[in-house]
Amino acid sequence: MLKENALSTKSFVTRVSMVTAITLLIVLSGASVQADEASNQVADANLRSDLEAIHAKWFKAFDSGDGAAMDQIEMDPLILVMPTGEIWPKTTARAGKQLKRDPQTERALSAVSVRQFGDTAILTAILTTKSAKETYREATTVVFVRSSGKWKIASAQWSPVTEADKPQ
Repeated sequence: MLKENALSTKSFVTRVSMVTAITLLIVLSGASVQADEASNQVADANLRSDLEAIHAKWFKAFDSGDGAAMDQIEMDPLILVMPTGEIWPKTTARAGKQLKRDPQTERALSAVSVRQFGDTAILTAILTTKSAKETYREATTVVFVRSSGKWKIASAQWSPVTEADKPQ
């Protein structure tokens, strides 16, 4: 009987060890998925922050007439779709040719969404522009492409946001 109890105890311990191992495996795999999701959220936040900074630098260069800085940020070829619907293809470098605008102009993005597809990222947002003369809002879509490890602007489009478009 002692021998049977020993075998029974050994069998029980083996089953408990197996259940514990499976439970531990499930818990750890769940923790791994949560860690991956957290890591992706941090990466997404970093990408959004990076693209917003590039966008701000691009407009700062635009407003101050720094064509050379714009050339560094833009892909060749660059295509812009203006709020009027005009399609503007960049055909030459802007360095030395970019007109100076109002460098005091303030621009801010809101309702920002960034989606990444490999070496392409799309930023959509509302761009609010404030100058001494006026304040206006435009919906914007900016396409970024990673080239030689750096994000550059390949295309952008702006559409006016009217009073009718604003949330009630």
